[in-house]
Amino acid sequence: MENIIRTRIHAGLEAPVKILHMTDVHLVDYDENDIPEKQEHLKKRKEVFEKEAGYPPHTQNYYFEEAFRIAEEENAFPVVTGDVTDIAAIGTRNEFKRIAAGKDFLYTPGSHEFADFCRRPGADAKEIFERNFSSFLEEFPGLYKPVESRVIGGLNIVTLDNNRDYFTAETLEGLKAEIAKGLPMIVFMHEPLLDYELLRVRPINEFTLRTPQEYLISDTVLGLLGRSPEVLCTFAGHWHGGTEGIAPCGARFYITPGLFKGICRIIEVD
Repeated sequence: MENIIRTRIHAGLEAPVKILHMTDVHLVDYDENDIPEKQEHLKKRKEVFEKEAGYPPHTQNYYFEEAFRIAEEENAFPVVTGDVTDIAAIGTRNEFKRIAAGKDFLYTPGSHEFADFCRRPGADAKEIFERNFSSFLEEFPGLYKPVESRVIGGLNIVTLDNNRDYFTAETLEGLKAEIAKGLPMIVFMHEPLLDYELLRVRPINEFTLRTPQEYLISDTVLGLLGRSPEVLCTFAGHWHGGTEGIAPCGARFYITPGLFKGICRIIEVD
């Protein structure tokens, strides 16, 4: 691994709990059964990520496998926050399944798991997204849940799905249930909290906040994250770079750089 960011959070636990956060792997493998357009697209995307990462010495696949090895060595529970695959292709999904096989981890998706950039003229983007989402659920049974959690050493580790740039009613109810447990929580998602301020004034795709109901639900989620004493902080990816601070909703946030750069984060909660 090129860099392991180490972050310490105080929660008053009896014994420290470690978490390994990895995000934005962007696997670009293709299979001979992928259509030629996808194969060509993934070849070009490989070059894009090599350039963005500054030509690191290893592939995304290597870093994905190494992150799980580091988690085992550090006795850190792995959490993966999306964009593991760059597009929904046979090759990328097969690599995801191969590397993740037999691993115990929490996962929440980004949008790239369900994206397909080889759209033919007239293709409906939302229809393609929904089709890829359905096929993902079939190929990875039990992996995706709008809200999932694991309690380790009195710490509640929670993932929230926001891959469509907003929180759903199902996610809101799941978050309320997690807060009701009364345990200190660390929350993981793909889109950082800062994005919600940007999306209010500059929607970026058809899945962003559009309806009054979607605004209301997402605002309620943000309010809970910001004012619930159980929520210690949030971690996300998506930006491919790292930063931290206090979001407008009041919640402390951390953004972890992309794993394709050879960067992951060890969080120690004491």
